[in-house]
Amino acid sequence: MLLLCGAPATGKSSLAWEVYWTLMREGVPVAHVDLDGIGYGRPGFSGSFDLKFENVAAVWCSYSGFGASAFVVSGLRVLQSDVDACVASVPGAMPTTVVLTVTAEEQRNRILTRAETRYALERGGGSSAQTPEALEQVVAAARQELEDEVDEIPSAVVLDTAGVPVVEIARQLLLATGWPDPIRSP
Repeated sequence: MLLLCGAPATGKSSLAWEVYWTLMREGVPVAHVDLDGIGYGRPGFSGSFDLKFENVAAVWCSYSGFGASAFVVSGLRVLQSDVDACVASVPGAMPTTVVLTVTAEEQRNRILTRAETRYALERGGGSSAQTPEALEQVVAAARQELEDEVDEIPSAVVLDTAGVPVVEIARQLLLATGWPDPIRSP
């Protein structure tokens, strides 16, 4: 089980997809889930992490029933309690934990770029409908998480994503961790 942790806009989702597709191309029976997509929440609320971890268990049960032997999970905060809860949701999981970091300036640029391009209203998103003030609140909350809501996670590999292409980060991750080592996969 590969756990990708980090504050908003550190590259967790992008890296998860890159690792997933790299391994799929190599024939590894790998599954992927992003916590952002499996937590119910009313508008403006991202959902409960307890619910997200329950959903991780259900998703893994389904994927493993169809032959997956490795599981990439992205969207965790840099909190030991998140790592522990996610691992506990998958019986027999042996985690490889990676913490992604980024500079505050790069984080801000990524959030604003998403709002203006990838998630823009004309592309089917709603971020461009946010006021500049609302976007600044998103940036401030993300920066706060980058600076404050961080635990020391023993044995985690830490990768700085600032200015590094996602393909290169994936290569670094796979080399640094040796993942998916069959002993460590759920």
